[in-house]
Amino acid sequence: MRFDGTEVLAGKGAQADVFLYKGYAYKVYRETYPVEWIEFEKKQQREVNKAGLCPVRYFDTDDPHIIRMDYIDGEMLETIVNRCATGGKADEIEDVMDGFKTLSKVFKFVHKADITGIDIPRFADTAGMGLDPKQAEKIVSIIERISSKTKECVCHLDIHFLNIMFPRDRSGFKIIDWMNSRLAPPVFDYARTYVIFKEVSEPVLDIYKATVLPDLKELHITDSDFSDAVEVCTIVRARERNLS
Repeated sequence: MRFDGTEVLAGKGAQADVFLYKGYAYKVYRETYPVEWIEFEKKQQREVNKAGLCPVRYFDTDDPHIIRMDYIDGEMLETIVNRCATGGKADEIEDVMDGFKTLSKVFKFVHKADITGIDIPRFADTAGMGLDPKQAEKIVSIIERISSKTKECVCHLDIHFLNIMFPRDRSGFKIIDWMNSRLAPPVFDYARTYVIFKEVSEPVLDIYKATVLPDLKELHITDSDFSDAVEVCTIVRARERNLS
């Protein structure tokens, strides 16, 4: 497909750019990005739509490297948190903390979804892909061990401030970018975000520990299982970085 010059660049990523055009968002992938991965992303989105986790619909175009998507008119949670953080006033600092508390709500919202009939891969079946066989065996055994005693649910596996949006119509948060979603025990979602925030900064990680990780006690997740989940997510995250 061709744009007519009225498109507006809304975001740039390692593998795709997003443009706003005639009321929709268009994700334009690099020509070298595998079409089968794009098809997988569209399938993932259809499944999370079915589970009631995200209202954004994906549409085919006449170009296999371009997806048309429903446009969310709003702000990323990262924009809101950053704006509050630069103020430095007491009430603004509290707003920053509220941003982290939103993560807690997001995790709970995602994990309570009914997975009946939802065709999303199990984390245990994909986590070892592209890894050394011994490393793959190690992390898959951890996932299966935790799965044997903790019920699996939908895990987004990339929850952070960039993937949470607040529409201007005040309809509540919307979670985007479900490419990494898998069926797994919820501890892996918390661990994945832990690894992401650890890459950002220790102060950010400390706030995450104080505001979100106490929820693990409600789920009866042990410190040992969380540590093992962090190890798994660290290894998977490193593999993803190498691929990109």
